[in-house]
Amino acid sequence: MGLGGGSGRRENKKMEQYLVNTKKLPCAVNFTITTDGSEVPVYIIGYDSINANTLYFRSRFLIAGTEEVTLNCPQSPRYLKILVWSENNLPYQLPSIKLISLDIIKTDDPVIRWVEYFSRVCGRLRPGNYVGDKVPFIIQLRRNIYTDSGAIHPTPARIHTELPVIQVSKQKFNQNTVPERVIILLHEVAHNFMNHDQDDEIESDHNALNIYHRLGYPKIEAVNAFGDIMSDTDDNYQRMLNLVNM
Repeated sequence: MGLGGGSGRRENKKMEQYLVNTKKLPCAVNFTITTDGSEVPVYIIGYDSINANTLYFRSRFLIAGTEEVTLNCPQSPRYLKILVWSENNLPYQLPSIKLISLDIIKTDDPVIRWVEYFSRVCGRLRPGNYVGDKVPFIIQLRRNIYTDSGAIHPTPARIHTELPVIQVSKQKFNQNTVPERVIILLHEVAHNFMNHDQDDEIESDHNALNIYHRLGYPKIEAVNAFGDIMSDTDDNYQRMLNLVNM
């Protein structure tokens, strides 16, 4: 299904905006982007046009020549607002945007269904405790997560090592996309409910990413999520390499 863009090529000097009726169905959005051959940083954002703090994708791509970019939305709003622009208004063309149906593997796992649902709606929730049906943990949505010393913790979410509780920072999650929220929560769930070694970060990454990939979410959003969280250490560098190479 075409979303517009007109016939022929149009050189963009400003932000392009599109409103797409995705009908809350799984879909993928395919962009054809063209430059004169030089690399142009192009930014693409998709968000819920009705509900606040609900981004479905937010990524930056280096486009040289003609390239296609496809962003999966295993979850979508009724109306998806899409913004596209280039860095410093560098010239590019956007000859077509297409909406494609997305076949996804539906899951009956109550934990995964709860993680996806909470990730979709939490931008409009107030701080509080949230419990899913047949889910063995509570999500504590807090304005911020704090360290023992009282400082604001940089993490968007963390799971208690002994109690079935995941704390989520509303301030952080309001800035995360839905897929970023999904991979972050799956990572925390993996520590206590999937791992052989509860403390193994790489094992948590692996278990979470396997589920995330099967659900059909875009890899680039997982890369963005972990890249924003991880500090600059050798271990985290290896974790990022593992993620990119999966």
